[in-house]
Amino acid sequence: MDLAAASRLAVLVHAAAVVLSLLAFAAARPPAPARLAGRTGLLAAGGRWAYWAARPLVAGARAAGLSPDAVTWLGVLLTAAAGALAALPAWGLAAPPSWGLAGLVLLWGSVCDMVDGELARATGRVGQAGAFLDSNLDRLSEVALFLGLMAGLPGRWPPLLAAAAMAASLLVSYARARGEGLGVDCPAFGLERPHRVVLTLAPLLLAPFLPPEAAVLLVELCCAAIALGAGWTAARRMAVIHAILRERA
Repeated sequence: MDLAAASRLAVLVHAAAVVLSLLAFAAARPPAPARLAGRTGLLAAGGRWAYWAARPLVAGARAAGLSPDAVTWLGVLLTAAAGALAALPAWGLAAPPSWGLAGLVLLWGSVCDMVDGELARATGRVGQAGAFLDSNLDRLSEVALFLGLMAGLPGRWPPLLAAAAMAASLLVSYARARGEGLGVDCPAFGLERPHRVVLTLAPLLLAPFLPPEAAVLLVELCCAAIALGAGWTAARRMAVIHAILRERA
């Protein structure tokens, strides 16, 4: 079995597992976790399912004696590996197969990013140290992933779209962190990290099923969407926080 066939098979197996999990979730109809209270829309519904589906993983990590920080580091390593797989076309490997594997590894890295917080809450290890580490490593993960896309996208201009997406994503996080450092709790809106992860995952997972040119175009379009959406979110967040601080002054 070649890389392309293996990549397609792996994506299909994961898709089947997701469908079965969604059916079980619909039958169970569990209550929404408190942290998602008040949130609506498709992403919030997906979040409720994701937290429910992650319960066995949290239980397994707890039984294995893993700490939340260890799971956080595992997520970073997986996301960095996804970036490396996304960069493989720079060394002559076909983009769609390696991008499909990159999407799967990124998916599991994102799962770790969710499990670490759930594990911290389940074990009573929620604290500022863990939150600080998680926030900084999230930024490192985004940089590693977008650097991989910058290397893997062909031509002169497409890598700039990945660079713009990375810069805009970091600005969104920095605006929030700087505002919180000044005592301003910025409301959640716009293209936040969960949205950016979904927008990055989708083209990577679809890539093995598309012709190379279409796969490249889809990844480029999603990078452009992240750059524009995150750029707008960062600008809007700066305006809101600046207005609050001026009103206080």
